[in-house]
Amino acid sequence: MSSSIFSKIVFLFVVSIASFAAFSYYFIRSQIDHENFQTQIRHQQFITTINQVLADRSNRYSAEVYLHELGFQEITPQELHEILANQKDKVEDSENPLAQIIKVGNKIFISLKSQGNTVLYKEIHKTSYRNYYFAILCGALLIILIFMFMLQGFMPINELRKKVHLFSKGEMNIECKIDQQDEIGDLALAFDNAIKKIKSMNESRILFLRAIMHELRTPITKGMIVAEMVGDTLQKERLLATFKRLNTLIEQFARIEQLSSKNYRITKEVFLMDHLLEHVKNMLLLEHESTCIQADVPNCVFETDFELFSLVIKNLLDNGLKYSPNRQVRVDVVGKDIRLSNQGQALKEDLIHYFKPYFQHEKPSDAHGFGLGMYIIKSALDTLGFHLSYAHHEGKNFFTIHGCVLQELTPSFLKFPDPQKSLKTS
Repeated sequence: MSSSIFSKIVFLFVVSIASFAAFSYYFIRSQIDHENFQTQIRHQQFITTINQVLADRSNRYSAEVYLHELGFQEITPQELHEILANQKDKVEDSENPLAQIIKVGNKIFISLKSQGNTVLYKEIHKTSYRNYYFAILCGALLIILIFMFMLQGFMPINELRKKVHLFSKGEMNIECKIDQQDEIGDLALAFDNAIKKIKSMNESRILFLRAIMHELRTPITKGMIVAEMVGDTLQKERLLATFKRLNTLIEQFARIEQLSSKNYRITKEVFLMDHLLEHVKNMLLLEHESTCIQADVPNCVFETDFELFSLVIKNLLDNGLKYSPNRQVRVDVVGKDIRLSNQGQALKEDLIHYFKPYFQHEKPSDAHGFGLGMYIIKSALDTLGFHLSYAHHEGKNFFTIHGCVLQELTPSFLKFPDPQKSLKTS
C-alpha cells in the first residue's frame, strides 16, 4: 500500500506528540511522587517534634505555634469532615498518638488531638509544578512549529506532483515555477525548463511533418490532375491508383507518427473480415484476384479502429509475403484470435527484439529483421489493447493476434465502413 510523504510526516508528528506526552506525564508523575515522599518524611519529623512538645508540656498552644511557624494552617470543619470520610492511608506514631499524619490521595495533613478535639493542619506553601508545565508546553509548541515548518516546506511537492500528472497526460501548457530556494525549487525549475524544451521540440516536429506532408501532397495532387487528362483509360487508372497509393502512404506515415508520440486517438468501428482483407489488399497494391493471401475463413466481425487494425494486418502480411519462399500467407481465425502463417525459417531472436525500431540481426548474412514494420505492429496493438504472439512449427511461422475477433456471425442490421473511402484523399 503506497503512502504519500505528507501522511508520513503527519504520522511522525503524531508519534512525536504521543511520545512527548507520555514522557511528560511519567516525568510529572514521578516528580509528584518524589515530592510527596519527601513531604511525608518532613512531616514525620514535625510529628515527632510535636509529640515531644505535647508530652513534656501538655501544651497544645505551643504545638499550634510551632506548626504556624512551619507554615501550616488549620483547615475548615467542612474540609475536615470530607478528609476524615475519605481517609484511606494513615501514618501515625503508636507511642504518641496526639499528633499523627493523615494521607488522602496525594495530600498529606497533620492531625493534632487535644482534649478530645481533632484539628487538621495543611501546609500553606506547596511545591509548584508550574515550571514543569511551562517547559512541557514549550516543548509541545516547538514540536508543532517544527511540524508546520516541515509541512510548509513540502507543500510545493503536492503542486509539483499535480503538474507532473498533467504533463504525463499530454498537457503541455503548464508552468511549474516555485519561489523556493531549496532542492524542491531547483527540481521544479528543472522540470519547468524540460517542459518548455519538450514543447518546443514537439512544435518543431509537428511543423516539420506538416511541411513535408504539404510538399509531398502538392505534386501528388498535380499528378492526379494531369492523370485525369490522359486519354488512355488503362494508363489513366494506373496513374490514379499510383497517386492514391502515395497519398495513402502519407496518411499512414502521419498515423505512425501519432502512434510513436502517443497522440493517436482510437475510433472504434464494427467491420467484417471481407472489408478488412479487401482494404489491406488495396494497401498492398494487390489485385483482387491475387492468390497470395489465402483466407478461407468465416466472415468474422471486429470492433476496433479500422484504419489502425488494417495497418497491423497490412504489415504482418507484407512481412509474410516478403520472407516466404512461395510468396503466400494464410489467414485463419481460431476462436477470438486471428492467425497469419507463412512458410519460412524461424526467427533468429526472440520476438521482443524485433519490436525495436530498425532492428537488424547481428550477422548481416542472417539479417531477418523486419525493420520498422514490427515496431509499428507492436505500437498499434498496444494502442488497441491486443497482444501478438509468435510460434514456429513444421517449417511455418505463426503470428497470432489474441482477442481481436468480436464474433463469427454478423447481424444484418450492422453497417460497415466502405474500404474504398479510406483510399480517398483528404
